[in-house]
Amino acid sequence: MPNRDEVDEEQILAALLGVAEMAGDLTDPEELLAAIVRITPGLVGVDRCAVLGYDKQAREFRTLAAFGPGGVPTPFEGLRIQVAEIPRLAHRIVSLRLPALLKEPSPEAMLPAFVQKRLGVTTALVVPLACRGRFLGSLWLDDTRSPHLFTSTEINVVQGIATELAIALNTSELVGKLDLERRRFDALVGALMDGLLIVDRDRRMVHLDPGAEALLGWQNSEIRGRRVYEVFEITEAEADVAWTKERGGAVPAAKVLSLRARDGVRVSCSVLPILVRDPERDVLQVLYAIRKAAGTKSYAERLMESLSEVPRTQRAKPPE
Repeated sequence: MPNRDEVDEEQILAALLGVAEMAGDLTDPEELLAAIVRITPGLVGVDRCAVLGYDKQAREFRTLAAFGPGGVPTPFEGLRIQVAEIPRLAHRIVSLRLPALLKEPSPEAMLPAFVQKRLGVTTALVVPLACRGRFLGSLWLDDTRSPHLFTSTEINVVQGIATELAIALNTSELVGKLDLERRRFDALVGALMDGLLIVDRDRRMVHLDPGAEALLGWQNSEIRGRRVYEVFEITEAEADVAWTKERGGAVPAAKVLSLRARDGVRVSCSVLPILVRDPERDVLQVLYAIRKAAGTKSYAERLMESLSEVPRTQRAKPPE
């Protein structure tokens, strides 16, 4: 039968694996943070935990999530700490990326008096959150009941959790930035053109933006992966990029095409190809900027008009 230490190590390993799985499954950052600050204290025998995010521009820490006895809010709520107020602690966790053990009060105090008073700190463990060379914040653990002497095993456990949390936070931030860039791109496309079609080097369709969907009626799920000339019933030559000679060399030229919409209607459009190249100048994708001809109606407008014709047909007298 395994001894107590072996069982504890197995339990800790199982808990860390559970945290890693949870970090991968939870896509909402707030939900993930709330789960981490509730689970972590129980793994190391303390009763309070907080995640402090780091604002590089303001050079300050601020509370992202916290959990402690007595419910919410904890003393961490709304807490902001300037780097200038904690130079020794900041140097250790921000610059060196090393965990810090705080024992307050002491002659070499790492925390300002207002933080000690607000949190009632006696001992605490502060572990940095870092991923891909980026410092994101810190994971703070302490105990309000009595000074807690963190063992090397407990520190390793918290560092393992901090690693998973940092990866999840970094991914979430990158996803948020990507979503913002996508929204900016969509806004720019909507302001400059009526629609956008993206195809790969094999002329297979990759993406149809909302403007193009509204104009032509096709949805991304229907056209993705299909060849552009097959869907819109144009020739391969029409689907190819046309070139014109300018002073700086050959450049893509606009074409006037008649594209088949989902309802079978031919939609006259001016289509300007924009090449996306890799560092070796090879074409990766082609963006087709679409501008509809004057007076062209959207797919929804055509659909509504066709539906409005139904009652007239029903009221018409049958031929004798």
